[in-house]
Amino acid sequence: MVRGAGASRAGPRFAAQPYLPQRGPFGDNLPMAKKRAHRPEGYPSPPTQSRPAAAAPRPSGPPTGAGGRSAAPRSDARVRFEELSAPVLVRMQLLPAWLVPVLLGIMLFVGLAVRAPWAGSLLVLIGLFLTWLTAVSWPVVSPGSRALRVLVNVAVLGMGVAKLVGAI
Repeated sequence: MVRGAGASRAGPRFAAQPYLPQRGPFGDNLPMAKKRAHRPEGYPSPPTQSRPAAAAPRPSGPPTGAGGRSAAPRSDARVRFEELSAPVLVRMQLLPAWLVPVLLGIMLFVGLAVRAPWAGSLLVLIGLFLTWLTAVSWPVVSPGSRALRVLVNVAVLGMGVAKLVGAI
């Protein structure tokens, strides 16, 4: 088939859609484009459910935290600690997700593998970082997870101090 002098090739069928990320830099949900499901001819669309007239009433009583425990009011020291920790947490969230665990893994490997007292300082730094993370997440963590986190913190700090002193 030969095209005539005035014939032109058809452009794209649909205009390009702009990219919309699923999450913003702070984890918030951004508006997403409406998803369309492809349905071959002859297949009915799924039945739609009508929206209830009123939402179910919320249970009365004190608000509950993780695991159904009642949420205690936060002390002034806790609020101040969370305010001081917020900028660091925001900066950490902006880093690539793999960076912090990889750095901690390298520090742990070097701290355990090198036979020098200064290697204990790497383990102490890891222990202090884990202790800070434990303190930040303490109100929302279950008691079993709290015990495990404290055990890990004590073990890493203990190994770091023992290596600094020269016992290991």
